[in-house]
Amino acid sequence: MKRFVLLAVTLATVAACDAPPGVTPAPSFAPPSGSPPPAVSESGGHNATDVMFLQMMSAQYGPSAELLELAADRSANTKVRELAAAMDVTQADELSKVQGWLRGWAEPLTPATDPGLHAGHGGLPATGPDEVKALRDATAAEFDKVFLNLLIGHQHQAVEYARMELTSGVNPQVLEFATRVDQSRTAQVTMMLGLVSG
Repeated sequence: MKRFVLLAVTLATVAACDAPPGVTPAPSFAPPSGSPPPAVSESGGHNATDVMFLQMMSAQYGPSAELLELAADRSANTKVRELAAAMDVTQADELSKVQGWLRGWAEPLTPATDPGLHAGHGGLPATGPDEVKALRDATAAEFDKVFLNLLIGHQHQAVEYARMELTSGVNPQVLEFATRVDQSRTAQVTMMLGLVSG
């Protein structure tokens, strides 16, 4: 959990740099870099990056759903509860779509577990049983802060997955989905940074 708190502090520090007084800017995420992406598949085909992106997103939804359910039950902040409820609905729909693509391509629903395969795009989903337990064990006074810090790290990782896809994926539908993930998670991180500092 410490790494998520550190990430939130780092993002908040970056976001605060050079901001006009009273204005909270969006966190700064580096755009995809490296070689130009491969040509988009006009036939709707897919490559290994498309598959890995969908598998990584699929693996993210389970822990995320647990965090969001806990927030809906325990948060004392109306804005946090509303955010959690909206994200829960959106991500359930996304999970169905993601697993539909993978099944249609006869690909596994979960990513390979070798950490070395995922080092270049944020690693395997870092939110797991330990982080969920930390949130369950949080006192009422600290619950929202723990939840927001965990979810900021979780959603930032999804941005990294999306940017991997936008750099190297070829399937038009998956690229469009990755664009929405990048935009929505970035906006969520911005909102949550505001709630943490508010």
